[in-house]
Amino acid sequence: MKYFYKIATILLILVSTSAIAQEPIGVIAKSKGTTFHKKFNADDYSPNAVMGTQLKNNDWIKTGEDGFVAIFFLDDKSQIKVKSNSEMVILAAVERGKISKTISLDYGTIKATVKKQKGEFRIATPTSVASVKGTEWWVTSDENGDVFIVIGGIVEVENLVSGTVQNVGADETATSNPDGSVEVEETNDEDIPEDPEEEGAEEESGSTIHELRIRMVNEETNSEKFIIIEYAE
Repeated sequence: MKYFYKIATILLILVSTSAIAQEPIGVIAKSKGTTFHKKFNADDYSPNAVMGTQLKNNDWIKTGEDGFVAIFFLDDKSQIKVKSNSEMVILAAVERGKISKTISLDYGTIKATVKKQKGEFRIATPTSVASVKGTEWWVTSDENGDVFIVIGGIVEVENLVSGTVQNVGADETATSNPDGSVEVEETNDEDIPEDPEEEGAEEESGSTIHELRIRMVNEETNSEKFIIIEYAE
């Protein structure tokens, strides 16, 4: 079974400062294998991060050995792809009238494709914080530290132990270590993780196109927005 998806329409995206914890921040655009989702107001994970599920501030995602989850953010169409054996939480805040998002990655591997931002977009790990305005990059985090592989744009990497800050450009890789050091070198193509979306990306002939339409209503502002996800199987 193969999928492709796209955001076709986003209408009237309005986020209330007072309701940021309840307003949807993103949506699960794809999920396969062993995955888990924990809602912001839940104590435990539920099995299966279901495609079409709306994600809110303080929602958690976890993937198993064969798991994969793709997430689209509603305000700017940025996306992250969460590979197997990963755990993360979405944190969102309104700063000076703009939405700032932090992906707090406890461990695992994420690919981020970030559109031009009005607020901040960060990926935080126990060792580092990386922030961008718009770019594409991979992050892998474990007990040995973090690896940031930048595909395009510039990523600012700060080591939380030493406070060392490095700008990492396209085709560069930064390693942020628990001892506080940050090393930047040219990317070795063999070190770039495989993108699950690109494995067998060509559509099979005769596949059926489906449309998932998500309607979200803001009762406080009496406005609505629609997310349309198209996929093939």
